[in-house]
Formats: sequence, structure tokens, C-alpha cells
Amino acid sequence: MSEQNQNPLVLVPESTAKLMKSISGNIQGSVDDLIYCHLYGVVGDWYLSEISEDREKAFGFQIINSEPVWEMDNWLTNSSKWGEIPIKVLQELVNEKFLKEKDIRFLITRDLFWEPIKFSAINIDQNTLFYPGTTDRSLS
Repeated sequence: MSEQNQNPLVLVPESTAKLMKSISGNIQGSVDDLIYCHLYGVVGDWYLSEISEDREKAFGFQIINSEPVWEMDNWLTNSSKWGEIPIKVLQELVNEKFLKEKDIRFLITRDLFWEPIKFSAINIDQNTLFYPGTTDRSLS
């Protein structure tokens, strides 16, 4: 099944995971890393370059930028950095908080038209999904 015909709320389907490198012991993140998958929501963006064998965590660049009024601190911490990305936790938030409870703060989806690209070619200063209202994207 082509990526465009898959459910975008399945964050890392097997077809995407098979393309990704396995998480290695020495991961740091670099502008030369190939990004295989892009996840996004009103709280931020996740750019995945590597994945664990059990598919529960990935490595990549994440930009989390939730407004204080959204009260997201119990689930996600604002950041703009390379690091481990808890895919299993993100999928549980989508399944429980968005799909069951209809809480828009937890809408996280996969970019179905994403093609692997070097991180250096991505404009991380531009919001992927806009939330009604203002958002400060300048994380320091």
C-alpha cells in the first residue's frame, strides 16, 4: 500500500520503519542525517532518522512548542533538539487523547507525502501546522 493510502494517524507504519536505519549506539544528530519520516501536530514537529528494533522509540530532531495555556507539560516538554523520540508514547497520546477523547492538542499525524531528505534541507523555522491563535516558534 502506498504511503498516501495509509492512515496518517499510524505514526510509523512498518513500511516506513523498514526504510529507516536502526538506532546505533553512537547517535548525535547532524545536518547530514537523512530524515525518513515527518510527524507533526499543533504542538510541534518530529523528524525521524533512526528507529529502534521494537519500533517503540526513534531518534531525530524534535521541535515542541506548546503554549502554557494548553497545559501540555504532563505529556510533552518544549524543546528544539536532537534526541530520542518516544514513538510508542506519541502513538498512545494519539489513540487515547485525540481519537477517544477528541482533544485537538493531541492530533499528531504523519506526513504522507514525505520523501527522505537531508535534515539540512528542511526549514525548521516554519510551522507545519498552525493552531488558531499565536505561537512563538523562536525556542532558545
